[in-house]
Amino acid sequence: MVSRIAIRTSVIILSLCAALAVIVAGLVFIPGSPLPDEWNPRKPLVATAAHNFLTPSKLRFAISDYQSCQAALTDLGVKFKTLPDKNVSEQCHILDQVQISRLSQAQISPLKTTCGTALRLAMWEYHAVQPVAKASLGQSVARVSQIGSYNCRAIRSVNGPTDRMSEHATANAVDIAGFQLADGKRISLLKNWNGTDGQQSFMRQIRDGGCNYFRITLSPEYNALHADHFHFDQGRWSSCN
Repeated sequence: MVSRIAIRTSVIILSLCAALAVIVAGLVFIPGSPLPDEWNPRKPLVATAAHNFLTPSKLRFAISDYQSCQAALTDLGVKFKTLPDKNVSEQCHILDQVQISRLSQAQISPLKTTCGTALRLAMWEYHAVQPVAKASLGQSVARVSQIGSYNCRAIRSVNGPTDRMSEHATANAVDIAGFQLADGKRISLLKNWNGTDGQQSFMRQIRDGGCNYFRITLSPEYNALHADHFHFDQGRWSSCN
């Protein structure tokens, strides 16, 4: 037989849960809510806001709409231009295509990719690369060195080619090889992944930061094929290595 104390405890817990639900609903739905936009699931992505548990879903929603994606790029200060879709085949294409030449602060050689890949890359540079560079290396990053996004090919593995198409085939991925710092010094994954303490800290922290904005982040620790670059993509699977 259930005791009166247990019943009262259950009633109190349910009442508190109901009250909390009312408070949350009020914060989310009332006009002029004091809840910051980045913490309100009904509000669109704030690309410059710090990462939180809502960021991945807000980012996916922004990417699903070409205009919203462009607006987010603009908010970050990205220099870009829109391009027509590139349709090579069902397996190989670039939809919602843009060409970027500057991220939020760092220059990048002209890169043709999807708006979604560009937005994820720019948010990574804004939220991870620049603050970590200043903390670990004492200066900002002036240029990000990319080695491509679109490439109509199958996935490569250490055991040879596979029969599955790469995320690069739809520009759903981007590879980053290194950086030029504000003082002109260049650092690369190939040469500096195991460099000075500051360089190692920088590389590993920005690798981890990439996991906040991409579903797959692969570094030199993953396998020999990635000894010279970070691979970022927004495919179906999740991996942070």
